[in-house]
Amino acid sequence: MSPRIQDSTGCWKTRYTVALLSLMGLAISFMTRVNISVAIVDMVNETALEERALSSSDAFHFGAAVSSRDDPDVCPGKLVLKNQAGGRNGEFAWDKQKQGEILAAFYYGYAAGHIPGGLLADRFGGRIVFGIGIFLSSLLTVLTPISAWTDAYLLFANRVGQGFTQGGIVPSIQTLTSRWAPDHERSKFSVIFLGMYIGIIASMALTGAMCEMAGGWPLAFYSFGAVGLLWCVPWFLLVADSPAKHPSIDPAERCYIEAYILPINKKRLPVPWKSVLTTPALWALVAIMVTFDWTFYLYISSLPLYLASVLHFDMQSNGFLSAAPHVISAGGSLFFGWLTDFVFRKGYISKLHGFRIINGMGTLVPTATLIVVSQVGCNASVIVAVLAINGFLMSANCSGPYMNMHVIAPNYSGTVVGIVNTFANLSGIVVPYIVGAFTNTNQTRAGWNNVFYLTVALSVVAYLVYAIFTSAEAQPWNDPPSEKTAEVKRQDGIDNVAFNSENVHHGGLRSFDT
Repeated sequence: MSPRIQDSTGCWKTRYTVALLSLMGLAISFMTRVNISVAIVDMVNETALEERALSSSDAFHFGAAVSSRDDPDVCPGKLVLKNQAGGRNGEFAWDKQKQGEILAAFYYGYAAGHIPGGLLADRFGGRIVFGIGIFLSSLLTVLTPISAWTDAYLLFANRVGQGFTQGGIVPSIQTLTSRWAPDHERSKFSVIFLGMYIGIIASMALTGAMCEMAGGWPLAFYSFGAVGLLWCVPWFLLVADSPAKHPSIDPAERCYIEAYILPINKKRLPVPWKSVLTTPALWALVAIMVTFDWTFYLYISSLPLYLASVLHFDMQSNGFLSAAPHVISAGGSLFFGWLTDFVFRKGYISKLHGFRIINGMGTLVPTATLIVVSQVGCNASVIVAVLAINGFLMSANCSGPYMNMHVIAPNYSGTVVGIVNTFANLSGIVVPYIVGAFTNTNQTRAGWNNVFYLTVALSVVAYLVYAIFTSAEAQPWNDPPSEKTAEVKRQDGIDNVAFNSENVHHGGLRSFDT
């Protein structure tokens, strides 16, 4: 048996550059997505809202909820102790319902952009879809303050546009990974999703700090938008859709990747929509990703409001504490990527059971910790610690679901991710409205606990659907009929490629040991 095909000798490979820039791009996409969740606390004039509420028919109830230190369902804090009206004097008198609409706006576009983004990534390559998505969304981020000052509806439209342009980013990452990651390195490429947590951490922490600076909340949008525009330069100069299209890759690395990569059809294949949409494994993945995204978006869009309205943290503390779960998640994503790779490589359990376990850890356990949050009263230290543990376990979803998506259809990875994330990201629309419905006139622990209980119930039901119907095998529609026919012929001895001259090496078969 001949020796393995050798990789390039340099320490830094071209595929590492692709992975690093993908990580950075994903981080930037989350910076521009999440910063408004913290900034909106500083943008809104809570004093005006509370004065409006005090003049309404339920003023007595509202006033009691804000001013009473004796109410066991109201946490004491700086805002309560400072004055009964409390709150920050921002520029916009948006009530909780309007804030929910603005926070949800991004996800209208994001959900709508996933399927077209996935199709475009599979057809034209991930490089152009990813790059244009970051460029346009960054430009819209820079224009966010002007949109807000002009009209709330223009801000809503701006956020929808940002979401739509970013809809193709995750499918593009999946498409690029399927062409750049050797089979045995695929779980290592899940480090790209570390960018998600880096972006959230940087956005929440820095936005909170920027809101305390002279430039105020607009500075967060200008800064993150500018970073995104600058990122586009190295992306378009250094990244290609595949090793074969990269102008400066080491030929040895190209041969190595192409030898050890999972089979990917070179032709542009039509999507077998009927077969795809009637596959139970696809809907199992939809269920688990809806569960994950619901909890995840509760964290990134509503946690700052919870810390401000219920626990009464100031802006800078709010930003850092909102980022805390995601700091732990960043480390957790590396751990779970390694763990998944180790368990599958050693063959301790089947891939099917492995996916069930890893995705259960990433969905059921984090939502269960929300019950703890609902029971510990106003103990801010315990709540923050529990949320950090929650974040660590949620990071399991950086490896589990996306590896599962690739396994069932490597030839249509971008399309599958697009479909799954389209449905999953509807959670980003629903969650702010749910939070608003439960807490708009009830900024108490009881109001927020109802949100937590609903999250737990949804997670249990969705995970059961996933556990029953998931699969760890490539689906029959992954290979076109011509490929299946060729495979049958090879097995029957009709088309034996073993004797093709390009596969003969010194009188024996060339080995592709993995």
